[in-house]
Amino acid sequence: MTQGERALRADAERNRRRVLDAAGELFRERGLEVGVGEIAEHAGVGRGTLFRNFPSKEALIAAILVDRMGEAVDFGQALLESADPGEALFEFLAEIVGRQQVDRAVFEAVADIWLANDEIRAAHAQIVGVLGDLLARAQEAGAVRQDIGAMDVLMMFKGVCEAASAFAHIDSEIVPRHLDLLRAALRPDAAAQPLRGRAPTLEDVERAAAKAGVKPASATA
Repeated sequence: MTQGERALRADAERNRRRVLDAAGELFRERGLEVGVGEIAEHAGVGRGTLFRNFPSKEALIAAILVDRMGEAVDFGQALLESADPGEALFEFLAEIVGRQQVDRAVFEAVADIWLANDEIRAAHAQIVGVLGDLLARAQEAGAVRQDIGAMDVLMMFKGVCEAASAFAHIDSEIVPRHLDLLRAALRPDAAAQPLRGRAPTLEDVERAAAKAGVKPASATA
């Protein structure tokens, strides 16, 4: 690659980053009804530049979510070096719920169709993977019960996210309270009450979504 080609690629990546940042900011402030023209203006690029990177508003929303999920994965991977595996697990969960609160409109926009987008699906799998690694470390340290999997935690965690979306503006303590409830449920001494059935997997979730009529984009191409 020549120096000129590298400069063009770097410039293209900067423009893409500007669009993502501008769209994320406007969506947080005013919701998803913001038009692409205004997003391009806020980013300081032309509409053509925006559409070269994101062929539709839906593609832009999906890209923002993938970007946020990638940041969360990086955060989780850094926590794998934490000296306290138990605290690292719950710090990761708190980080996710905080990100969802900040970008609530974006997360809600794709909540029911994530499997239909291959990039979102892959990012979701990475989230599950790093959560599984953090959970395994916490289990090895004896900080949480041994008979659970990453999807168990995510399914319980969904309630925290829903509480954040519905009630956080009324009572700022609702999210910490429900994170404390989640922590209590995962304590080793909570295992005195055995769990029925088996720990669900990511594949179980994908099969359930497919049965409900949400298919991966690759399966519909």
